[in-house]
Amino acid sequence: MRKKSIIAGIVALAVLVAVLWPLALYVQRAKQAAREAQAAREAEARAVEAKKAEDEARAREEEARRIAEEAQRRADAEKAEAQAKAEAEARRIAEEAQRRADAEKAAAEAEVRRLEELRQRSLDAFARGNAAKKSGDNAAAVAAYREALAIDAGMAGAWTNLALALDAGGNNAEALEAARKAITLPSMKDGKRRAHALYAVGHIASKGGARDEAVAAFEDALRADAQQASAALALAAIWNSEDKPEKALAALMVAHEAEARSAAVETAIALHWWKAGEVAKAQAAALDAMRCDRGAIDAKIILGWCHLSQKHWGDAAQQLDEAARARPDDANVHAALGYALDKLGRHQEAVAEFDRAIAVAPAKHDTHAYRGAALEAVGEVEKARAAYETAAKGGGSQPVIAAQLKLAVAAYKEKRWADARKLAEGVVAADPKNAQGRYVLGLSAFALGDRKTAGEQEYQLTLIDQARAAELRKLISKE
Repeated sequence: MRKKSIIAGIVALAVLVAVLWPLALYVQRAKQAAREAQAAREAEARAVEAKKAEDEARAREEEARRIAEEAQRRADAEKAEAQAKAEAEARRIAEEAQRRADAEKAAAEAEVRRLEELRQRSLDAFARGNAAKKSGDNAAAVAAYREALAIDAGMAGAWTNLALALDAGGNNAEALEAARKAITLPSMKDGKRRAHALYAVGHIASKGGARDEAVAAFEDALRADAQQASAALALAAIWNSEDKPEKALAALMVAHEAEARSAAVETAIALHWWKAGEVAKAQAAALDAMRCDRGAIDAKIILGWCHLSQKHWGDAAQQLDEAARARPDDANVHAALGYALDKLGRHQEAVAEFDRAIAVAPAKHDTHAYRGAALEAVGEVEKARAAYETAAKGGGSQPVIAAQLKLAVAAYKEKRWADARKLAEGVVAADPKNAQGRYVLGLSAFALGDRKTAGEQEYQLTLIDQARAAELRKLISKE
């Protein structure tokens, strides 16, 4: 029974379940559908909201873009305006700067033109000064140099030339101040220019008696430019005047070794060696001078002397003839040429040259003596004697002694014993070792009855000429 009850319960439960389950399932599905519908509505609402938010965002974005574009437009406009203003200001500044630059350029060009005009005026004045100085118008030269210096006080050349012009005009003190001024100028850093200015100082100081300053200036000039030939020559002249030939030569050699190419320097060196008896060195230096200047007359003269001393009569005549043509008023050159021609046997030409020499310097007794020898060689005995007599009025030189001796011999032969004695005494006084002079003196003294003098000459002859001593002794012993 109980079992049936259970089964009936189960059956009833199963029926209930079978009835309620679909209902429950329906209810559940309905709820689910409601929930889904609600979710759909909510999703739709959210989508609407999202759409709205998106639209709002888009609208805001559009607004932001509009604002940004507007701001960009304003910025671009402001930038363009600022740029335009900046460009306008830059143009204004540039134009103003250009105007100033143009004005400054024009002013500078005007100043350059003014300075160039002044410079040209100073150069013109300087050139006028040089022309006046060259023509010997020292006053005009001084005025022109002062004009140049009033425009350009730093013109070193004008100071130097002013100094020389002042000195030439006799204003030594002011000249020396101007020369000193020149060597203080900045432009004097150039060696050659400084050397020239220092030479001017030395030259003017030397003329004014300031020997020490002159020597220092000439030495400084050679240190500044060893080729400063004028300074070397002037310094050598000072040393020679003080009888210091070695120092003179040293000064000249500074310029020589620096290859100054100065005919005057080489000629001075040649003269030094000639006076020192160094004929070969004198000849070499004279040739150096002529290489510097083919027309160096003083060098030709020294070269002629060298040839004479070497008995190169033809070479001597050639050099001296050229010199005589260039120096028609140089008596020494004509006389030396006459001597060379006489040695070549061209006696008439020699006489002509001696005549030219005497016309210039009639008191040169040597020339008369040489002329007498040339006249004697062509048989002009009386003219020769007259020439010897003129020469004999001088004394001391070998040509004069020779002339006196010839006259003494002639007088003795003509038995003019007193004249012969007097002339022979002159020979012996000038040249105690002249054997012929003592011989003629002994003969003439003996002829006049002066055995003592004759004996003295015989004794002296034993020391220098045994043959003549023997002849005179033989004559004396006959009495």
